[in-house]
Amino acid sequence: MGKWLIRYFLAQGHEVTFSDVRHDEATAVAKSTGAKLADGNLEAAKDADLVILATPIEATPEALADLAPNLPRPSSIMEISSLKTQVVPVLVKVAKRGVTVLSIHPLFGPGVQQLMGEKIALVPVVDPASELKLAKSLFPEAEIIIVDAEEHDKAMALTLSLPHFLNIVFASVVGDENLDVLKKLGGTTFKLQLVLSESVLSEDPSLYASIQMSNTYSAHFLDKLMTNALTLRDHVTTKDLKGFLQLYRDVQALLSRDEDFATAYERMYRALGAL
Repeated sequence: MGKWLIRYFLAQGHEVTFSDVRHDEATAVAKSTGAKLADGNLEAAKDADLVILATPIEATPEALADLAPNLPRPSSIMEISSLKTQVVPVLVKVAKRGVTVLSIHPLFGPGVQQLMGEKIALVPVVDPASELKLAKSLFPEAEIIIVDAEEHDKAMALTLSLPHFLNIVFASVVGDENLDVLKKLGGTTFKLQLVLSESVLSEDPSLYASIQMSNTYSAHFLDKLMTNALTLRDHVTTKDLKGFLQLYRDVQALLSRDEDFATAYERMYRALGAL
């Protein structure tokens, strides 16, 4: 996402200076984009109007604390981590130094070519109105969704941790089989699931580990997943048709509350067609 942000702000006509501990990769990014590469975070931030942190989740609080005493006044600092409950208290302290703070989470990946139709979560820190105004000025084409830190992290446990977990487990099973045969024989559900799993497994494992292990809500929903999975497995292995059908109908009723539920099958085929 750091590389995406470099390109985004350069395209907006801004001057961009950045730093990265991965020197070889950073040098290549500087060469390909025209952004200026600094020796470290402090040098990159020293003359900046806006400082952006695109660091690993667990490194963000410390990076914020290190930068705060050295930020120019006036200036703003924005962080984009996927989890917020541990970051927001640090941002509150940073704001007391007279620095404008912004906590966002882009709800898209670095493959996005344009922002129109994309969503960005905004977690208020000290001044929701001014922070919303700043976010809209930086990302005018995106839809900004305001959410508090705890609600955000709980949602991320369900929308990131849980799907990633499922796809890693699915991949660990099918990956041990003959994928060529499975792809020839697999139907729409398998094809889409395989694409999802392979996309997850193609990313940086440290990021996915952080999303699982740094979110305090992950364990709760993973425990619930395992309990429900064992119940469903028992219905299958004991050939308990009544139990299986009841569980299926109960879950079906829960999902039918979603207004898009009725068109799910049609949308699945459209998604497959796009592949």
